[in-house]
Amino acid sequence: MKLAIVSSRFSEKAGSALEKLRASCFAKLKDEGVEFEEFRVPGAFEIPTLAKKILLSKKFDGVVCLGVVVRGETAHFDFVAGNCARKIADLGVEFAQPVIFGVLTVENKKQAETRAKRGAEFAAAAVQLASELAKIEA
Repeated sequence: MKLAIVSSRFSEKAGSALEKLRASCFAKLKDEGVEFEEFRVPGAFEIPTLAKKILLSKKFDGVVCLGVVVRGETAHFDFVAGNCARKIADLGVEFAQPVIFGVLTVENKKQAETRAKRGAEFAAAAVQLASELAKIEA
């Protein structure tokens, strides 16, 4: 099994949460013996574009999408988080592959830090779904 990780770079408001999210995901994949390659994008809004290109390449068994979007004082959060989630979900259905929504959508930095360990859960979900899909393809 080989997974792609697409993670955003921009999370100024989230502090170290994004790095913890990534580290948690990577550690779980290593523990499971899963090969993976990481790709970086500027922000969460760009994640679905790169995820689709990865899926089209057929070089990976799934994609884990990681990012942190913190609510601010404008509607920007709603546009970024909502569209990112919708497009990631659409890709999973369109390609019938694991495309895991590991983008934390939080109200503040404290929530982001608290949820950062969930990277391991997102990795586990990708492995489980890829394994189940492989049963059907076999």
